[in-house]
Amino acid sequence: MIRRLGDGRVTVNPFIPPTPPTRSTLYSWWCASAHPLVDARLRELHSDCANTVAVARPVCLASGKCCHFGAHGHILAVTGLEALWTWREAGRSLSPHAAVTARNAATCPFLDGTHCSIHSARPTGCRTYFCDRGDGRWQSVLSEKLHSAIIDLHNQHAIPYLYAEWTWLVEHIAHAHATGVLSEPLES
Repeated sequence: MIRRLGDGRVTVNPFIPPTPPTRSTLYSWWCASAHPLVDARLRELHSDCANTVAVARPVCLASGKCCHFGAHGHILAVTGLEALWTWREAGRSLSPHAAVTARNAATCPFLDGTHCSIHSARPTGCRTYFCDRGDGRWQSVLSEKLHSAIIDLHNQHAIPYLYAEWTWLVEHIAHAHATGVLSEPLES
């Protein structure tokens, strides 16, 4: 998919799949995100991440710059499971219009001014990315370790796997939420 950066340049985003997740896949992620073992493992990974970040002590100015993906020149990619866990855990939803608007602006739809409105529920990519990059190696190592553990979680629980751009997934989740896909069991 083509993506416009904040400075007007156009690039190809490799994290936008050619087709959206199916209703069945979205519902599978929704159910898996509430499974006690999956929930516990994601919380454990977030705790491990927080411990590593505490040791590294990166500077965060809480400017919200990192949430302006296009202007800051980065892509936040997450798994569908993570996106639905975050949606559920945040306890708030977005309208499809708000999600599309944020995606078109290449900005996180949960950014409120300069602060994250879902900070305690944010995806692992947000937990490992800091504007203060330093040498950045520890962040890359941590990010890869967490992603690998999340892939294992998908495999252990037979959860459909998709790694895609955050705002793209949020847009599809918002639509699924608005149309009832995330609240009713799907008929086979």
